[in-house]
Amino acid sequence: MKTYKLDPAKLPAQKKTLILVYGITFLVMAALSVGINWNRESMKSLVWMIPLIAALFVYSGWRAYQQRKSLWEEYTFTVTEDGLVLHQPKYPDLKLSKTDITGIEDVKNGTYVSTTRGRRLFAITKLFPDADYAEMRATMLRWIDENKASKPAEEAPAAEPAEEEDLPEQEE
Repeated sequence: MKTYKLDPAKLPAQKKTLILVYGITFLVMAALSVGINWNRESMKSLVWMIPLIAALFVYSGWRAYQQRKSLWEEYTFTVTEDGLVLHQPKYPDLKLSKTDITGIEDVKNGTYVSTTRGRRLFAITKLFPDADYAEMRATMLRWIDENKASKPAEEAPAAEPAEEEDLPEQEE
């Protein structure tokens, strides 16, 4: 059994992304507010409105970062010989048998895993350390190959019914 956690070295990049998103959005909103209210009486109200909007964006960005930080601390991906358990904060644990894994799909930020329960049921994100990501992906591929090998051969199709021409005609 092995438990994987998100890479702590990749958390600062998330902080930078949040600062850029909230900062740029605030600047655009402030510029639009000033542009719309330029040379109007309502321009005076922006003197106190823009700092309030800034405070709202700072608070929202801080909350988003705290949520990411909590995710980094609590997110675990446990792989055993029989299956896996995915734990995310505020969500029930996802438990899957290795026989449920049916396919994977690589995307820019990781790998989607499809199961008998559904397509793209969960993802293996590239926010794991690189070696762990490669190991988890290889494990999923190995399980898929094992599942395909253990699948019983398809049964021969049943005999087809005779065509209408071959059937004797019935008189009424």
